[in-house]
Amino acid sequence: MFRIPRYILPIALTAALQACVRNDIPYPVVELAITSVSGEGFTCTASDIDARERTAVIHLEEAVDPSKVVISEIGMTEGATSDVVFPGTFDMRSELHIILDLYQQYEWIIIAEQEISRTFRVEGQIGNAEIDAGNRTVKVTVPDYLDVKSLEILEMKLGPEGITVMDHSVGETLWFDTYGSVNVKYHNVSEDWYIYVETTDVLANISSATAGSRVMWLSGSGVPDTDLGFRYRKSGSGDGGWTDVPDVDMTVSGGTMEAYVGGLDPETEYEVQAYSGDNVSEPVTLTTGAEVQLHNMSFDNWYQDGKIWYPNADANNHIWDSANPGSASLGFSPTNPTTDVAVSGEGKQAARLETLYAVIKLAAGNLYTGDFGGLVGMSGAFLDWGVEFSERPTALTGYYKYLPEIIDNADGDYAGMKGKIDTCQIQIMLTDWTKPFTVNTVAGDFVDFDGEDILAYGKFEPEISQDMTSYEKFEIPLEYRDLTRKPTYIVITVCASKYGDYFVGGEGSTLYVDEFELLYDKVGE
Repeated sequence: MFRIPRYILPIALTAALQACVRNDIPYPVVELAITSVSGEGFTCTASDIDARERTAVIHLEEAVDPSKVVISEIGMTEGATSDVVFPGTFDMRSELHIILDLYQQYEWIIIAEQEISRTFRVEGQIGNAEIDAGNRTVKVTVPDYLDVKSLEILEMKLGPEGITVMDHSVGETLWFDTYGSVNVKYHNVSEDWYIYVETTDVLANISSATAGSRVMWLSGSGVPDTDLGFRYRKSGSGDGGWTDVPDVDMTVSGGTMEAYVGGLDPETEYEVQAYSGDNVSEPVTLTTGAEVQLHNMSFDNWYQDGKIWYPNADANNHIWDSANPGSASLGFSPTNPTTDVAVSGEGKQAARLETLYAVIKLAAGNLYTGDFGGLVGMSGAFLDWGVEFSERPTALTGYYKYLPEIIDNADGDYAGMKGKIDTCQIQIMLTDWTKPFTVNTVAGDFVDFDGEDILAYGKFEPEISQDMTSYEKFEIPLEYRDLTRKPTYIVITVCASKYGDYFVGGEGSTLYVDEFELLYDKVGE
């Protein structure tokens, strides 16, 4: 019988085991991402990077030549490499495709966007010019008593600031018959723009009128160098009762005008007119909204389900939630009721949010309008942000007290924050979503606060260098970005560590909040 020598057996076994390790243990799956893009003449913030679509948008300054964009470097997932070498100069008139490599390969795309501010105005012009950059056309409207064949150019900017050459200039009289034309040159571009002039006998006009609950936003047009303004009254007031919008609430530029008016009554119908000298527009009616508050904005009411605290009166009034349902499985609760309140009284409570270290990850105490959707593995969660809401408040106010710690948990792109003082955050936004937004903290699916679906936004991020000994009042004005669409959802978020979504913060940072309220009249003036 043939025998294998004894000294060969351990060698053979070792070799077999080594072969098994090499071939049978799979490489780890690491999602590779671009985390930042930096260079000359453009910006790229965290909200410009979409991990789901694997795209990064850079916003070029208007004078930058898009065919020669200098990208100095890109931030990437630790350990990843790129098939594109940086720094470099790139033609960003088309997309830049990049392959990131580490165990697996992921394709990312860098997209350049460039906005050029363009203006055009002639003598007597009513309202703003309609500028169509795609078709290179400008349409202006003037009173019908003017001679449209000879109008002076008062303002003209049809290309990037400082580098554009045009064959006509401000102060010239341009001959408009069917149309006028202007040649525009910048970089290696030469464009012919066509200017069309229309006449009208409507010399005062309301182009938009939107009501909140105690405010209204108005825009309109009239003849330049006349007395321009708006007036309003409650419907049914008869022939009189008009109130002129005071100058302090008006913004007038040439033949355009805007107004932001406060002091109105909720749930009331108003009539509004624009005037230009002795000319008045047809009245427009609008109805103010209700003054609605969300359930438990005082944070007096809490209920407990097992070990989990919820900032609501009961399960049937579920407006607010936190990450407590996920943290409870690890034996702790970052968000809890407290009797340390801003406004004293029987049964009064507030919310106490603390940043804690949870076994393997940092957990920042938080509150938000919406629902906790569930855990993602051991290091993340689904959070459904937003509850249904259709009014237009002007601000969120309340009380806060913050006890910050030094940031001791930060890595990757946020490693440089270690050693700095932690920061809390309170946000409010109105959206026109069709359903709540699902945040996935592991996949990096976060709300784009600059997105078109955010109709109004405001935030509060105080710089606190030491523990606050008492509550202070805050007020967050809402900046409306779109008044043509009606809100469908409201999101309010509160966090003890601003970068808690990225597991960055100071263990022990504690935020107290109390007595939130939505305001509906003009604020900050």
